[in-house]
Amino acid sequence: EMGTARGAGAAAVRELEVGGLTFDAAFDSGNCARVERLGEHEFGIWTAPDCVGTSCETNNRTWFHFSVSHATAGRVLTFVVHNMNSQNRLFKHGMRPVWRALPSRPQWERVLHPVVAAGTKAEDNFTIRFRHTIESSETHFFALCYPQPYAETCSRLAHLDALFGLPPASAEIMPPSRLGGGDTAGECDALPRTPQKCEGVEEETRKGGGVGVLTAADGLVEEASVRCASHGLPCRRPPGVYYMRELLVRSLGGRRVDLLTLSGSDGMLEEEEERLEGLFPEGRPRPRLFRDKKVVFVSARVHPGEVPASHVFDGVLSFLLREADPRARRLREAFVFKLVPCLNPDGVADGHYRADTRGLNLNRVYLDSSLEAHPSVHGVAEVIKQLHGRGELHLYVDLHAHANKRGCFLFGNALPSAQQVENVLYAKLVALNSRWVDFNGCDFSARNMSRKDRRDGKSKEGSGRVGVFTMTGLTHVYTLECSYNEGRLVNKLQPVQLPACKRDAAAISPPPSPPRGAALKYTPAHWRDVGKALALAALDLHDINPASRLPAVGGLEKQRGIVAAWVRTQARKEAARAAARAAKAAANGEGEDEDEDDEDDEDEDGSPGRRGAAATAIARPPRRGVGRGSARGRARGDGKRAAAQRPPRRPG
Repeated sequence: EMGTARGAGAAAVRELEVGGLTFDAAFDSGNCARVERLGEHEFGIWTAPDCVGTSCETNNRTWFHFSVSHATAGRVLTFVVHNMNSQNRLFKHGMRPVWRALPSRPQWERVLHPVVAAGTKAEDNFTIRFRHTIESSETHFFALCYPQPYAETCSRLAHLDALFGLPPASAEIMPPSRLGGGDTAGECDALPRTPQKCEGVEEETRKGGGVGVLTAADGLVEEASVRCASHGLPCRRPPGVYYMRELLVRSLGGRRVDLLTLSGSDGMLEEEEERLEGLFPEGRPRPRLFRDKKVVFVSARVHPGEVPASHVFDGVLSFLLREADPRARRLREAFVFKLVPCLNPDGVADGHYRADTRGLNLNRVYLDSSLEAHPSVHGVAEVIKQLHGRGELHLYVDLHAHANKRGCFLFGNALPSAQQVENVLYAKLVALNSRWVDFNGCDFSARNMSRKDRRDGKSKEGSGRVGVFTMTGLTHVYTLECSYNEGRLVNKLQPVQLPACKRDAAAISPPPSPPRGAALKYTPAHWRDVGKALALAALDLHDINPASRLPAVGGLEKQRGIVAAWVRTQARKEAARAAARAAKAAANGEGEDEDEDDEDDEDEDGSPGRRGAAATAIARPPRRGVGRGSARGRARGDGKRAAAQRPPRRPG
């Protein structure tokens, strides 16, 4: 038995019956193009490439998200996912997809059984096989990693709007014809042609432009998005908090690209920010200006399949809104936060892995974006220029996920020596505030600012990180990358210097407990903790953290000295690597090879640094008494070394 999505440009199966089960992916962030019965309880799942069935179809094929209905409780189903980019690096470390059952279990969990990966990049036949025991008769959902659909992001923002008394934002998804001038994509037929709504309508446009009645699975996803909207957010308005939500621009598919402004009400002026041509189409008042506050800019989901980025973003947002935590209050007093929760809403809603509606990697167009072709990136670039022109922009972080490297780490730019120390110092402070950030996995090399993707020849010079640096010359400009799966290590956190006020001390949340035993698998809670650490590091960078993990006297200067030594060491290593590459190119009579994008590499090339002194490996620990540090372990090692040094016996 086999079923495939039908209709012009359809990218997802819709209530497809195969083997007595009903499969569906025609919902927000769904992706499943074909289902085939392989055995009594085994089914093949085929992913759809980004922009499948259009002139903009790409080779990005990794994200999947589908539902299964009408399975009886206790039945063990096996799924074999086909048509994926080779992700051997990800799955060889025990990556497992996630599942949930709606409506009773809206929270996602990783599947319990190990995943079997097969196939190679060269043969383009990579597959994963996993099984799951159905726990109830409810509809079960499966996905590559913890999803956050576009509608869930909208619901979370609607919750905040209600808390702060803002008028409800329009949920209507406007087609290009209603955005002024018809099809702005021109050469691509992937854009919707009729109005859509996030909720409360009987019909809506689906992937590829076809119109169909909402499915049962779609209704469950919408309902869960509303139910989960307030998770981690306050249930009442925190006093002294300034919050504003603006429609920055509409995407090519007509969806909202929102810009949030969040700060403390202290230092607020009567003047509003100036309007920008072509942006903020709702015409509402712009946010207020603030006296003597620097701006921190955070954005997420330029690559739609990189769902950990949304959970990091949630960690930033929820921490900033804490009412009683003295660190959150200090952040609001010192900074204005500009937050873009979803840069590529079309790709998220359509179940894409990396591309927008036109098949473009939006993280390569920051230096040559246009309102007509790349509205979200263009809008961010214009806001960045405006903030920099006022001398307010201080820190920029673009949030991503990584399929090849383990851990959470930052990419920064290569700057002159003294400036580079301050640049790297922020990454060091983030690692000191989170168990999950791998400082030695960070990359601040010049090469990582200009590498070209082998697939399309696009350079990282057009990425958000490098593009914003080129536009502003700012020191603190970063990409945060988080593994979908796990880390290489767990940092040992220093104790917090608790404030004298008992109320403030009680409001400081303890960090998650370190894991025991086998390697840790990340969950949204871990990614949210990384988001919190991004905010705390901004306080430590200016030595204004009221509950810092740095010693009260000389702590910041000590870290600055450690980072300065690290920068010098890395400069020597990078010079040696550059010389080796040049020598190899000269010997071959060619220029240096172009590098693949990190997301496209298959074979692991080793981590860029060793484990730091403040970190603890999380691989399975040695048995008691036989570790390298034990007496038996040392004796065993000494015996091996002695045997290696002993001359060979003469025969006979």
